[in-house]
Amino acid sequence: MSDNTPFTPEMAHLADFVAGALDREPVGQIVVAEFGEPLRLLLADIPEGPHHWPSFARTFIGDVAELPATSKEQRNVALLVYARDGHGLEDADTYTAVWRHLATTCARYGLAVIESQFITRTHWWPLPADPTTGAPGPGTPRAAERPTADRHPVDDGAEGDAGVVADAVHAFARELEAGHEAAKQSLKPLLAAMLTGQRDIEELTDAEAARLLLAVQNGDFLHMASTYCEPEEVKRAALLWSRVAWLCVDPYRRLAAAPLTLLGAALLLDGDTPAAAEALLLALEVKPGDEQAQALLGLVSLAEIDRVIGAPVSAAESLRAFLRKRREL
Repeated sequence: MSDNTPFTPEMAHLADFVAGALDREPVGQIVVAEFGEPLRLLLADIPEGPHHWPSFARTFIGDVAELPATSKEQRNVALLVYARDGHGLEDADTYTAVWRHLATTCARYGLAVIESQFITRTHWWPLPADPTTGAPGPGTPRAAERPTADRHPVDDGAEGDAGVVADAVHAFARELEAGHEAAKQSLKPLLAAMLTGQRDIEELTDAEAARLLLAVQNGDFLHMASTYCEPEEVKRAALLWSRVAWLCVDPYRRLAAAPLTLLGAALLLDGDTPAAAEALLLALEVKPGDEQAQALLGLVSLAEIDRVIGAPVSAAESLRAFLRKRREL
């Protein structure tokens, strides 16, 4: 259960993630976010007047390209265009024109633009506009405008707090600037304490749960968390990941796929295949096509067949044996 990829924030939350890393709203600025180890953020003020934009793009993106790459593979960047105060959707065409100069220059320097956004204090829109209509659409509300939220995907009767996750996103973003590995290592003791019984799950604070939520978005950390597979560990894991998933209200609903997948794995290993299936189906509901959840859902089906036919070695026990070996590596 590992994709060996560095932590990358969900694109839907990128505007808030970057503002959190900077500890301010970068109004009237372009932010180039380069994904790698570590995450790199570079800023420049948007110049007044279209006659300045071509030279601005050449200079700014040229400076970015000259920096040492933060990834051994293709250099992937996001172009984030933060509007000036008082500007809104009616000004999108102007900012889109600036963005086009930047995107074209990135291509010339071999920087792959994998995400582009026009951002105000309340909403963000993808760039460019919908090519079929030419319209930017209604936009996506930012977390600051959604402090509380809709019901989370595990229990429709509960309510979480998007503000808790937003605060954790901001804090974790600053840690990631120092390196993904250091950020992940800082959370390993917390995870071990929770899953080995050194601390009670009830003691977990919302802030700690939110940090674990962000950490398990990384494939390596998700895999490491899944290797706590012994009988007593999976009972605690089911409580922990249900607790973490509880935080995933809008606009962070999609992040629930990772803790729900871990919840499904824990329930499968604990012998509760119906509950495991429910958790994994919920993971696929909030993040359709998630490969980890799909693979585990297949194992749940096999485990149910094993139970019916009385197979000597169940799919769940095969999974436990595999995870034990991986934990020893």
